[in-house]
Amino acid sequence: MPVEVGMKAPTFALLDAAEGERHSLEEALQRGPVVLAIYKASCQASKTAMPFLERIFRAYPHERLTVWGIAQDSANVTRSFMRRYGVSFPVLLDQDDYAVSRAFDIPATPTIVLIDRDGTVLWQAAGFQKAAMTELSRRVAELLGVEPVDVVAGTDDVPDWVPG
Repeated sequence: MPVEVGMKAPTFALLDAAEGERHSLEEALQRGPVVLAIYKASCQASKTAMPFLERIFRAYPHERLTVWGIAQDSANVTRSFMRRYGVSFPVLLDQDDYAVSRAFDIPATPTIVLIDRDGTVLWQAAGFQKAAMTELSRRVAELLGVEPVDVVAGTDDVPDWVPG
């Protein structure tokens, strides 16, 4: 059954592609909300979405918001993808059996999920949509009690929608 808004997010712990460090959803939620983007490097919608998630990562306080990619790729492919698309937030490696992807029962890549501190899924989207990135930024700002950042400003060359 897919994880839907209002449900508790499945807990997990994964290693990141850059340093091999273990990251736990439970530990991240102690600091604040979490944005997850489950993606595949070969997916055009994922390639389009990641720079917008990087903008969200840079716009809001790191000590109060966690942004993670969850890659359905090898560590080498993931590190190359991070360099190519300018991703500086941690990207975690889904296990060989795609345990996290399966636990969230994602419909497409990327699937982006906003999780509140109590573990409740507050928002989610699949594929890439500029309007969804704007909404995600607004929701993050609301949770953090700060002004929202326009993460789609200056991206007229990017399509409004890319299917996942």
